[in-house]
Amino acid sequence: MATRHSPADASAKTGDLSTSPRVVWSLTWPQMLMMYLMFFMGFVAVWVAGRISADTQAALGMVNQCSTFLMVVAMALSSGAMAAVSQSLGARRRDRARRYVAATVIGCFTLGLGVAFAGWLWHDAILRLLRVPESIFPQSREMWRASMLALPAQYLYAATGMMFRATRQVLPALAVAMLVCCVNLVLCLGLGLGWMGLPDCGYMGLIWAMVGSVALGALCNCILLNRTGYLSGSALPTRRWLKAGLPYLMKVALPAGAAQLVWHSGYLTLFALVASLPHDKVNALAGLTAGMRVEALLFLPGMAFNMSVAVLVGNSLGAGKPAQAKRVGLNMVWVASLMMSVVAACLWPFRQTLAAMLASDAGAQMQIVNYLNYNLLSTPFSIASTVMGGIMVGAGATRYNLFIYGGTFWLLRLPLGWLLGHRLWGTADGVFLAMLASQAVQTSIMLYVLLRRNWTRFAMRVSPSAQRAGVEKT
Repeated sequence: MATRHSPADASAKTGDLSTSPRVVWSLTWPQMLMMYLMFFMGFVAVWVAGRISADTQAALGMVNQCSTFLMVVAMALSSGAMAAVSQSLGARRRDRARRYVAATVIGCFTLGLGVAFAGWLWHDAILRLLRVPESIFPQSREMWRASMLALPAQYLYAATGMMFRATRQVLPALAVAMLVCCVNLVLCLGLGLGWMGLPDCGYMGLIWAMVGSVALGALCNCILLNRTGYLSGSALPTRRWLKAGLPYLMKVALPAGAAQLVWHSGYLTLFALVASLPHDKVNALAGLTAGMRVEALLFLPGMAFNMSVAVLVGNSLGAGKPAQAKRVGLNMVWVASLMMSVVAACLWPFRQTLAAMLASDAGAQMQIVNYLNYNLLSTPFSIASTVMGGIMVGAGATRYNLFIYGGTFWLLRLPLGWLLGHRLWGTADGVFLAMLASQAVQTSIMLYVLLRRNWTRFAMRVSPSAQRAGVEKT
């Protein structure tokens, strides 16, 4: 699969780890496009589900949220590897970076197999714990069990994609993402609605589309990483290297994993809060599912900035330049927040139109608009905190993400959502308002840490002699 090389791709091979605006943009725009491709895939799935029924849309939301929760292990290891690989490249230690990449990819696939087996084995208990409404329980169970077949491939696809970003090779990852998106589109429309002469599998067609497209993406990423030398036989870590290299990976990955676990378990609890509301709970659940897809127009580009800033901060700290790391991080926070706030303002007049595109039921449409009313207003806060989270990942300071994200979610968002949604108002508006309030508090605390705390101390130590010589050491 041939691709043209951007300055960011070239920098990964030549050793030019510049943080100039041109290189920063060349690193970020492909990731923004990848995020929009992910959004498009999710949008199509929700649209097809809405054409089938509101129950299918609600069940798909529950299954997708649960599957995302099970991805926490892959995201934790990838976060640790993002810090280790970017800092290693910043310190001009490419062999060490290659070994971290190989160890992460192999570890993620192995763990994905174990998590998928556990998820398939205890599917009923998981869905009962989430208080899935009885009207959509059989549908949710069938979709859940089939989705577990894709989980190992999802682990592999996520890990390999993150390693491409950590090594600044963004165009190969973009090419694979475009292929995955096209295949997913054809399969969703074909298997979900019976278009293009494909068999009409109904709601299960959406799951089979995801299984096939993600497996293809994981395979392509592995082939490309092998060709670039990051997943070749010589990159495989030895037992001796693992003993020396894994401690830092785990030091970053464990808090990152705990943060992902706390965050996603919080979202699962949030879904359970909405699913058990006193009034109009099925429409509220469908509205939450579809509303989050629209919000992804803003959040996913924020994640592109999150990943870019993690690489840039890691490179800067690996090169022994903490002041540059802080400056680059702050610049990206302001740019990303301003850019996505403008997009949110442009979307505001079209809330009802977007709701009509995503749902045919009037009740679900009303709940989508309610969700957007609150969450479009939270855009400056959610984007800023997302980018600042990437700064902490690049620095290896993932414990801040754990305490701040987890604390505001479980100590503010969920209790306030329960109080407003279940006790005072009895509607989903209370839960949505709690989301806005917690985002504002979360962003304020993250900004204080970025400006006032010594978060750069969590990076790997740089050998001054190696830094001056620019040599590789394993």
